[in-house]
Amino acid sequence: MAEEETETEEQVEEQPKGGGLVKKLIFAGLGLVLVAVGIFIGPMLLGGGDGEEEMAEGEDQEEVAEVPSGPPIYQSLHPPLVVNLRSEAGDSHFMQITMEVMSRNQGVINSIREHTPVIRNSLILLYGNVMYESVQTREGKEEMLADGLDEIRRVMQQTTGESEDIEALYFTALVIQ
Repeated sequence: MAEEETETEEQVEEQPKGGGLVKKLIFAGLGLVLVAVGIFIGPMLLGGGDGEEEMAEGEDQEEVAEVPSGPPIYQSLHPPLVVNLRSEAGDSHFMQITMEVMSRNQGVINSIREHTPVIRNSLILLYGNVMYESVQTREGKEEMLADGLDEIRRVMQQTTGESEDIEALYFTALVIQ
């Protein structure tokens, strides 16, 4: 019986040694997983992060702050503009354009409404120099919009002294023959 007790004690002593090592490895592995989760996911959950991310977020917030607030307001430049075009071959063509100006400032829209004849005149003179082939492509049409927006801003700067709040110019109809 003494031999059995000695063997049992040896087995009991061996089991905790082996079982303790396995438990330590399991807890160490779980600890590493928790540390990794804490490092990578914790800042996202808590909204924190390192200084670089916070700086980038701060820059994004500044950009968002620069975007004008309020709903867009549109002003049509009716009636449609009709312009004569020439092709490279010397053929005559016509272009009819209906456009709208967009701003988020009602005062700017009112000024555009008051100065529509001057704006229309400048756009007719501008688009009268466009070649037929260039307006056949999307890039050509986008260039026309960019040039038209610059022209409207120039006219408004001359007439009212303000042009920054004019955000966009859109075609609402474009016919080229």
